Amino acid sequence: MTQRIAIKGVTLIDGNGEDPLKRGVVIIEGSTIQGIGHESEINLADDVQVIDASGTTVMPGIIDAHVHLGGASYKEEENWVIENDTYQAISSVGQANKMLRYGITSVRDISVNGPHLRKAIMERFIDGPRIVPTWRGLSRRGGHGDAGGVSPEMVRTSHPWGIVADGVDEVRKITREIIKNGSHGIKVWASGGGLHENEPSDAQHYSFEELKVMVEEANYARIPLLAHCECASAARDAVMAGAWSIEHGEELDEETIHMMAQKGVSLVPTLFLLNQWFEWSGDGGFYGTPFVPGGGDDLPSDKESLRPILWERLSSNLMAAKAAGVRIGLGSDSFCNEITPYGEQSLNELKALVEYGMSSMEAIVAATKNGSEILKIDDITGTLEIGKSADLIILQNNPLDDINFVSESGMLAIMKEGKFIKNLIN
Repeated sequence: MTQRIAIKGVTLIDGNGEDPLKRGVVIIEGSTIQGIGHESEINLADDVQVIDASGTTVMPGIIDAHVHLGGASYKEEENWVIENDTYQAISSVGQANKMLRYGITSVRDISVNGPHLRKAIMERFIDGPRIVPTWRGLSRRGGHGDAGGVSPEMVRTSHPWGIVADGVDEVRKITREIIKNGSHGIKVWASGGGLHENEPSDAQHYSFEELKVMVEEANYARIPLLAHCECASAARDAVMAGAWSIEHGEELDEETIHMMAQKGVSLVPTLFLLNQWFEWSGDGGFYGTPFVPGGGDDLPSDKESLRPILWERLSSNLMAAKAAGVRIGLGSDSFCNEITPYGEQSLNELKALVEYGMSSMEAIVAATKNGSEILKIDDITGTLEIGKSADLIILQNNPLDDINFVSESGMLAIMKEGKFIKNLIN
């Protein structure tokens, strides 16, 4: 018989952004939510296993819309390619498992391993989040998804998340190859990203014509385009071409924000990563020149003076998009074990959304309901509703009081598809 569980006495945050329900009950049958409501409204059958979680808070599992489960260990781009492919495949299993143990129950993955991880997780060979795979992303030669210091042949065979394509014809061919390899979305590095001086963040890397071909091919397969855009021109062209989501997008102008709101284009801002990248760059850093969106000839040159300017511009950009009605998602951009710890990075991004101006409830909606819509899995998960997958977290304290309560240590239980991954309640 299918097991039936009732979790009662909890404060319920369902992910829709409405006020939480006190003394709520969630009934789970198998992998699915079969009942939800106030204790006074729910009649529990005799065959239901009751878990009294009084005083705790239940929310949907977290959705990370931007992660690289490529198995990479190190921060250097050449090491992403040089590191043994078999080891990276094994390491990616650990990365996926770690994310689940931080309460991340669904992810959109940009890596060569994603389609295989998805299959292994669905067949229950390994534990990990629900994966929406995008295989490798499109990069121009010398771009953010290429790798300096190694041969083009090695990049072609061993880059964990990038594949090179230049020009309309090659872009069309490689986009079709990405689809052939089981991708549920097309990722493109439409701008640079600041790994080194030859691909700064404020440089557009693909023309409108090239981006339009990617969207055309994606539309044939009925899958979305997600575009890495760190400069205003790249974001504008990507949105005009038909992108589904803008990744990073820290330099959006008023026109682009308006188009995003009108067309339903989402923003996955990766704020915690952008702040990290600033600290990792420049003198004493291991990446390129510090990038402050919006530029300006009068900017100071020292990091101490630049930090508050960066914070203000990231915050203004985020809040302008939110005010215009642009859907905001959560994305950690975890890409290697050394400096972007899987799971932990995602929770830090949740806190960054609040730090840069969103309310705790808005950040939770971004990390749950909005994430499910961006990944196109909102019919399955993202909110606590009857008929949806039982993907949830039980927290010791209410995150609406303090978003920092969403922590690995504060998670008393994690459930994915009705299965407890962690349970410290009973």
